[in-house]
Amino acid sequence: MSVELLAVNAVSDRIAACPRLSPEIATGDKTPVTDGHVDFYDSEKQSKKTLGGRVPVQVKGRVTKTRIKQSRESQSFQVERDVLRFFRNHGGGIYFYVPMREGGAQREIFYAILLPFKIDRLLNGGTEAQKTFSIKLTRFPTEPQRIEGIVHLAWQGRSQSSSAGGNAHLLEQAESLTVHSLVGFDESRPTRLALAETDYVVVARLPGGIEIALDLDLDVFPHDYIERELAVPIRCGAVEFTNGTGRRVDENSLVLRLSDGLDLRLTVIDELVSAALNLTREGSFRSQAKNLDFVLAAAAGNPLVVGDRSHRPHAGDPKLETELRAVRAEVAHLIELFDELAISDDLTASLEIDDRTSRVLLALHEGIVQDRAVQGTSDGTGRFDISLGSHKVMVIVLPAEDDNHRRIIDPFDPAKRDRFRIYQLDDNGSPEPTELGTVYESVTPEEMASVLNLRLRNIVGTYAVLDDRAAARGKANLMVLRLLSAADLASDPGHRDELIQGAADLCDWLRSEEPDSLVHRINSWQVRYRLAALDDADRREIRSARRSLRREEAQAALLEVCLLILLEDYEELDLVLQELDDDEVAVLKSWPVWALTRRRPEARVGAARLGVV
Repeated sequence: MSVELLAVNAVSDRIAACPRLSPEIATGDKTPVTDGHVDFYDSEKQSKKTLGGRVPVQVKGRVTKTRIKQSRESQSFQVERDVLRFFRNHGGGIYFYVPMREGGAQREIFYAILLPFKIDRLLNGGTEAQKTFSIKLTRFPTEPQRIEGIVHLAWQGRSQSSSAGGNAHLLEQAESLTVHSLVGFDESRPTRLALAETDYVVVARLPGGIEIALDLDLDVFPHDYIERELAVPIRCGAVEFTNGTGRRVDENSLVLRLSDGLDLRLTVIDELVSAALNLTREGSFRSQAKNLDFVLAAAAGNPLVVGDRSHRPHAGDPKLETELRAVRAEVAHLIELFDELAISDDLTASLEIDDRTSRVLLALHEGIVQDRAVQGTSDGTGRFDISLGSHKVMVIVLPAEDDNHRRIIDPFDPAKRDRFRIYQLDDNGSPEPTELGTVYESVTPEEMASVLNLRLRNIVGTYAVLDDRAAARGKANLMVLRLLSAADLASDPGHRDELIQGAADLCDWLRSEEPDSLVHRINSWQVRYRLAALDDADRREIRSARRSLRREEAQAALLEVCLLILLEDYEELDLVLQELDDDEVAVLKSWPVWALTRRRPEARVGAARLGVV
């Protein structure tokens, strides 16, 4: 008896029992790859008018030595590369495997929907020389409704044949999604759709009414599993959080994020509520302090209050409370230190502080906040930078009363300026005192981009108290340029804003000192440009300033370039750049206003003059 015929008959009989399906599967046919097809109809009255579609199938029968257990729900089978490619290029189909005992006894049916995207992943995961691939097949159901669902899903998969795989990026453009699946969605729990595990087809509707199949895996979450703002405050002891978020993680549990670094997991079983806190060192120092205070209140046995509902007090954990109080004291010292250094608490959230750095910062607290000599015999004295990841704190280490101690001061603290002098190396490499005016002149723009304790709120007063007013204005103008250059280099948006604000404050002071200076006005405008605050009134003033330029003045051409950059008039700018010599171009490119042209790379500023491609 033909094994092929027995296999085909088993599949055909099962499908023929479905009122909306009609199998046409031959044996011994000479059709390459496929053995036939299954037609599906829109009603039980099968006719040309109700024909919905046709799905290709292939059937493989094998005689096995042992019986396939009824409890076995899946089976692996090797399929030729050429067969997979054929199905991929022709919209997919259904592959049947029918194992049986000798003589056709105990026939079982397993199937796999060969979706084009699933075939792509299978082939891409193998080698070029690989001729067969193992596919996972599932036991074929007996219920007509389930069988019809399998055929319909295979038919929907044809939309994947005209789409290239790896197109998940189109999801961002989708106006809506249609998901065809056998498993459906349970609104009480998340549903995971992965082609390696189940069969489904995702069709996206793009702008213009275009529909395209997407090659992606999906996690579908019910509303309760999506993180959202909490509608009630949560309190323990004297600490309350009002801006938390929450989401369900399983049937019995919720995770509430009270802040960065503090999660609360609530589990409800038989109306009994249990709570577990998860604390990490995240967020700013003040945020960490609040998190610790909340956990300390819980460790001390205070009840957890969610909205108006108070849950029974925790028994308390004295050992944990002792450990947390030590950490809380450390955070308190860090808050005091950074307040003394005039560093915004918001900036502390992005700092990288390991155990060694933490010990160094606690030593700084002793030296700067407590103004005490710190024990230590580190090499030499002078400037030291404490690295905090991409940021740093700059201090000066001075000799103390004995060789075993050092004094540490913040060089940008105006009250400590009389405790040190600034030196520079002469031509022979020997240090000599220099009067740079302020400590800011000793810091490069590259360093300013990462040094946090610059105390820029005091920068105007630092220059305003200098005796030589002309020298003060000249140094302050150069400092505006350095601050803007530093802002362009800064990686942290908060620190960048502080640098720009420092430049803006100096600009305002300089304009009050020299209200007719076009240089100060240009610097003020480029500050506003960086803040995206340059408006039409500013542009009218810039155009007026350009018309008022005296061409015979020494830097008139350079100032005109600055004005054109601010106006983003790149066509006119290109013409003016042609008239500059190499030295003038070098000066121009050293000014921070030139950095604004890099924000418009498509404009190819100065391409002809500067050789930019």
